[in-house]
Amino acid sequence: MNTSAKQIREIFAQRLKEIREERGLSQEDVGRMAGVSKATISKYEAACHPPKLVHAIAIAEALNVGFSYLIGFSDNRYVQETDAIADVFMSLPDDGKKELLNYAKYLEARSKDLGL
Repeated sequence: MNTSAKQIREIFAQRLKEIREERGLSQEDVGRMAGVSKATISKYEAACHPPKLVHAIAIAEALNVGFSYLIGFSDNRYVQETDAIADVFMSLPDDGKKELLNYAKYLEARSKDLGL
């Protein structure tokens, strides 16, 4: 992967702002949740400064998204949820696995039918 520091900074800025706004959070809210200042969040969203690793991890955890998603190394925002679903799936007997898979396919088709 040939991702430059500038690209990471820009992706981080865009995804941070997008998630924050989707959730109706202020920069101050996110800063408080992650243990950084509002000014730091503002600088990160403006892509003025690359995020410090410790800050990027804290922000990802505060927003409950994958760190790799936030910095642009993955398009899977919901790493924790994906892991939880996989854990449940693996704990089920074969019949339960088939039922869960059928239900997931049903939800997928339903969301497509609804245009979601």
